[in-house]
Amino acid sequence: MQHSIFLEVATTMSFTPPPTGSRRRYSQAEKAAFFDAFERLGNARAAARELDLPFLTSYQWLVAAGVDVGAPRRQRHSRVREHYFSLRAAGVYRSDAAKQAGVHIRTAQDWDRGIVKKIHSRIYPDGRVIDYNKSVNVQERLIDGVRISVLEKVLDPRFLSLAEREKIRGLQSQGVSVRSMATALGRAASSISRELRRNRVEDVYEPYTAHRVSVTRRQRPKTRKLLTQPALTAFVQEGLDNQWSPEQISHKLVEEFPDSQEMRVSPETIYQTLYLQARGGLKKEIQSALRTGRTRRKPHNTGLERRPRFADPMVMISERPAEVEDRAIPGHWEGDLIVGTQNRSAIATLVERSTRFVMLAHLPGDHTA
Repeated sequence: MQHSIFLEVATTMSFTPPPTGSRRRYSQAEKAAFFDAFERLGNARAAARELDLPFLTSYQWLVAAGVDVGAPRRQRHSRVREHYFSLRAAGVYRSDAAKQAGVHIRTAQDWDRGIVKKIHSRIYPDGRVIDYNKSVNVQERLIDGVRISVLEKVLDPRFLSLAEREKIRGLQSQGVSVRSMATALGRAASSISRELRRNRVEDVYEPYTAHRVSVTRRQRPKTRKLLTQPALTAFVQEGLDNQWSPEQISHKLVEEFPDSQEMRVSPETIYQTLYLQARGGLKKEIQSALRTGRTRRKPHNTGLERRPRFADPMVMISERPAEVEDRAIPGHWEGDLIVGTQNRSAIATLVERSTRFVMLAHLPGDHTA
């Protein structure tokens, strides 16, 4: 009796399993409405949110229909990029152009450098790919062997920085003269003129390209010019065979090739190249090439070197023997000089350290060291 009651209660309290829900089926009208919204808005997520549809389901409809979902985003990105570069071509600074185009300053820097950003990776102009999901050394070489750390390193203020080169590009696009650029940057006009002449590529001055060219030129050691220019080397060799001096060869190059900057070499470069070969065992050839017959450089006094005042090396007081310091042995003298008002008179003093005997000597004439 009791057992049957418990069984009846358990039967009435037992839960029936929930019915398995079937997958919702969307009508063709709902799909058509979604495609219309996607075409109008250009964004799958916004279209799904407008019609209260699951985004994943809507996205699968687009993929199944062969729709390029990322095309609107890429087109919008392309328009923003073109707008940014049009501002840069008009001379607008990077920070101002980034604000007007609505992009982050770091994105603008990557665009100027030619860097393409992918998911978790960056592709550099030389084809190098950095995947941030892997352990990769970012300090790898760029084009022409320039490291990122070297390219972005802040040097001495006498070197033009990338920011200054951007200002030069902006002022140049506005038609500002070289001297006005120099005044605005606080630089010499010759520095600005040399920058525009040496660091342009195909007669076009771009700040980032100019900065990279400058950094590439700054690297040491460099190959000597006479080893990289065959025509220049042949002319110098012919001049040396005719017993011309390096100074004569340098001036003759300017006369013979007035419009060719490649056919230029300083006398010092010729000397350094010759003496470098002399160290390698070609002393007889170098001796016959130079009219002086020397195989080693002879130092010249330019007036800038500091020379000692005395021929003999100076002996410091701290180096004197111990018997002089304790005044035990007589015969050690100590000299000094007493100078009068306006250096018009002087007296030399000699003191014997052991007996303290003092001698005074009047110096009526010259009283220099």
